[in-house]
Amino acid sequence: MTGDSDVHAPAPRMLVVDDKANMRALLETAFVERGFDVVTASTGEEAIDLLTDQPFDVILTDLNMPGKSGMDVLKAAKAATPDTEVIIITAYGAIDIAVEAMRLGAHDFITKPFKLNDVERKVDKIVRRMQPQTSAHPIQTWIHPSVQHFVGSSAQSRQLMKMIMRIAPSKSAVLITGPSGVGKELVAKAIHEASPRRDRPFIALNCAALAPGILESELFGHEKGAFTGAAARRIGRFERAHTGTLFLDEVGEIDPAIQTKLLRVLQQGEFERVGGSETLRVDVRIVAATNRDLREAIAQGGFREDFYYRLNVFSLHVPPLAERRDDIPVLIDHFLRKFSMELNKEVYEVDDDVIGIFLNYPWPGNVRELENVIERAVVLAEGERITRDELPPELLRADGQLPSIAAPRDSAGSLIEHTDRLERELIQGALEKFRWNRTKAAEHLGLKRTTLQYKIKKYGLE
Repeated sequence: MTGDSDVHAPAPRMLVVDDKANMRALLETAFVERGFDVVTASTGEEAIDLLTDQPFDVILTDLNMPGKSGMDVLKAAKAATPDTEVIIITAYGAIDIAVEAMRLGAHDFITKPFKLNDVERKVDKIVRRMQPQTSAHPIQTWIHPSVQHFVGSSAQSRQLMKMIMRIAPSKSAVLITGPSGVGKELVAKAIHEASPRRDRPFIALNCAALAPGILESELFGHEKGAFTGAAARRIGRFERAHTGTLFLDEVGEIDPAIQTKLLRVLQQGEFERVGGSETLRVDVRIVAATNRDLREAIAQGGFREDFYYRLNVFSLHVPPLAERRDDIPVLIDHFLRKFSMELNKEVYEVDDDVIGIFLNYPWPGNVRELENVIERAVVLAEGERITRDELPPELLRADGQLPSIAAPRDSAGSLIEHTDRLERELIQGALEKFRWNRTKAAEHLGLKRTTLQYKIKKYGLE
């Protein structure tokens, strides 16, 4: 089968220029995982030499480096390929120079310490402009970072990713279920960013945080004088989300009277502001999330059945972290990069015994709790590695071992068992080949060291 959906542009090419090896490695890893073809340079001179030999779509360059500076790289890039977009990374006190860089053609600048998400957003805008367009449909050339950040190595996450990509192109409602802290809003953003609405608004509202009267005004807006304190007309979330996506978090907490009005919007795409008579029409995709059992709420009379079925055109369940432990090493690496950049520190490894503690801990707070633990550890870390000294007491109190996965002794068993047996044998062989040097074994296997540490614990190969 051929057609527009089968046309794929090459991966965006990026040049990362920084004299600090750790910063190069952090940025390279982050963007390679997002589908970029990344080249790095440790000096301005090396970067300028690369620019004479090959084109790049995006350049991330530090401003202050020994020898040739980021300004020199910018000038060389614009001379070689004027369409190349350059983002300058600078210290807080050098903003005046960064402004000068903008005058010379830089796309943008960012100050240290910075958040990884800020860099991603700036690069994302550049890459979106690069995507070729047809008269009717944009051609999807790469997966948006919000989708990839959610994806882990577990079977559950891979299946969830597959479903996100299948349902994203439609405008049908989606209901996301799962316990608190698993990343339901991240899934909602992934659906939006992988959809044709990606360049339109994504508006989120936590329905549990507002009283019914306030929630109604937030959703639909109100007219001046509609109630005491309504001194002016207010535009609601539905109007703000027009042509985009509205994410209703904790939808199970919405009052039944408001559910009736939401049902009308879902069915007919129209509503009135509070205190108003004008009927407004909107084109909004609804993505809702809840940690409640809505079928039980229906049985108890707290949730409208017809509203539930309008929301539940597609249903996605996000399992707790304890049920997808294979995602833990991927999440650790992601949060280490994120907080190392935000805090301007160089922390990018964890001790083996810390991996064991993470595997034994039940993670009642799910991914949000893991993120908080990593942030705390990076703040406290005095070196490049996280040790048990940086962990909170509740993790240190966790004891007991997860059962190791033994290789099956015969040919019977599931595909997963055979895959585990093969993986265990490959890892053990690599460790023996390199005399249990985990860094070399990880490079040989094409794994990150954190992932290898996890699998050694998982298979009892210590």
